[in-house]
Amino acid sequence: MASAKVQPSAPFQSRELNGEVLLEELAELRAAQLAPKHLADLVVSLRSVQGAHVAEAQAHLKALATGRFSGQPALSSLLVRWAQKLKTEMDVPLLASHFERLALTSVLLMAVRRGVERLPKGGRG
Repeated sequence: MASAKVQPSAPFQSRELNGEVLLEELAELRAAQLAPKHLADLVVSLRSVQGAHVAEAQAHLKALATGRFSGQPALSSLLVRWAQKLKTEMDVPLLASHFERLALTSVLLMAVRRGVERLPKGGRG
């Protein structure tokens, strides 16, 4: 039987982690007018915790929330919430992957919005 340390905890087993949860987080960050650059910076910062133990990853997330990203309250709050959800070693890379998807989706949506803004109004060119 597999050890509990090998299995991801409930929030990371959710089928909606990179579905509905991701979309809700994107909406929250967009409402706060968070620039996609901050998410990209976060992804780079999280690469150093990929193989870290839970306590190390939690401390790193909280340090990012209160330090580097303290000027972005929505992102800071998201980091603290996710730090509290880390329970197993397997959660750490899953969280890093979730934030990568969040950053990529944010950039793609921004590009689509910009493209839509350039389309002629009313279908006339």
